Amino acid sequence: MTKTALKLGFKNLWFWLFLTTTLLQVFRGSVVDAIIFGSGTLMVFLSAANLLNHIHLKKPHANKYAIYTTVFAVVVALSVVPRHTPLQAIIVLTMLPLALRFAWYSDLGPKEKPDERMKRSRMVWAAGGVGLLLWEFAANILGQLDHSLKSFPTLSVLIDPVLDNVIGQSVFVILWLLIGISFLKLWKKP
Repeated sequence: MTKTALKLGFKNLWFWLFLTTTLLQVFRGSVVDAIIFGSGTLMVFLSAANLLNHIHLKKPHANKYAIYTTVFAVVVALSVVPRHTPLQAIIVLTMLPLALRFAWYSDLGPKEKPDERMKRSRMVWAAGGVGLLLWEFAANILGQLDHSLKSFPTLSVLIDPVLDNVIGQSVFVILWLLIGISFLKLWKKP
């Protein structure tokens, strides 16, 4: 690994965000989350350092019926299986390679320059995202120090009561999948 590659990796904001989240999971004592975010940190660093340039994957496109079938199967599976169980973890981890394949590809071609409206929209989303991150980090750290989930609730603590039934769980899984599919732009035709 060259000095240039190291500089590129360390300059990447996503690397620092993933690393900070990994360290938070270590602080929380969540081994599984620390492994997941640690792996993400490594992948982001290697990608930012251009050490994965030899992998040239084209953006995959899926048949809309394959998407519908997969979404239906995942919604049914994650709605029926109790939350926070090993079986639920297996289902989610089984989806991980598929999600990575759709998200990780060589980004080629010219990029459209954003207009002012798009720039403002990006700033609003970024501010909202940073606000949520700060909330989660503060709640996790203060909750760990206070030994209480209720004094400084994380978003998951606030949302958990809604997800403790099949309907709430189903709605959450549908929204989660639709947001992911939209971010990956799987609806677009090649």
